[in-house]
Amino acid sequence: MHKPVMIVIVETRCDPTKLRRTFQLLGYEGFVASEVNGYAGGIIVAWKEDSINVQLGMKKFQFLHMRVQLLNKQQWFFTAIYASPNEENRRTMWEDLKNIADSMNCPWLLAGDFNDIACAAGKKGGAPVSIRRCNLFKDRINACNLLDLGAVGSKYTWRGPIYHGGQRIYERLDRALSNDMWRLLFPEAFVKILARLDYSDHHPILINLTDTPHPVAPRQFGFESAWLIDDSYQGL
Repeated sequence: MHKPVMIVIVETRCDPTKLRRTFQLLGYEGFVASEVNGYAGGIIVAWKEDSINVQLGMKKFQFLHMRVQLLNKQQWFFTAIYASPNEENRRTMWEDLKNIADSMNCPWLLAGDFNDIACAAGKKGGAPVSIRRCNLFKDRINACNLLDLGAVGSKYTWRGPIYHGGQRIYERLDRALSNDMWRLLFPEAFVKILARLDYSDHHPILINLTDTPHPVAPRQFGFESAWLIDDSYQGL
């Protein structure tokens, strides 16, 4: 069992505000959500206010950008991502992220569903991979001076439906990115892809802020359609 102090859920497919009471009953007093457009979009961030302080800085259809402060006063910025499958919308998102990056002088972590893959190895099945699109995705990451934190566990984070002929598509759509300052702040941090749950086509992803083999690893940040921070970090 993980004990998150922050949970991020994307692709809610419902009015996120209707879930606020549920999170409060679970002990997550802090709550912020992006708007949904029918079945498109939807990002929820909920947190335990006695463990961390979160201040929303920017709310967009495809991301929520916020400042996170731990009880030890350590601070960084976190951006929860749910990128649109539409290229024009993704371009707009990356323009916004580039503007943030140009003025960023603090540790910065981004995590979520980017709806893009970085190389041919990030997909299995279906139509051939567009190398041009992969290169565009990497160029956008580089333009923001970000690095991919990588991952251990399953090679793919998303499982598509079965199409005619019985072929299923698998892709690595979900990932965590950071700037150099965040990586230096948490040099032992690593991303772990957890087992997929039956109700979701995405794998949960956990970010451990320190290297430890314990099953309830302290100092954790994670995502599935949900990202989480473990409350054992609050005492550090």
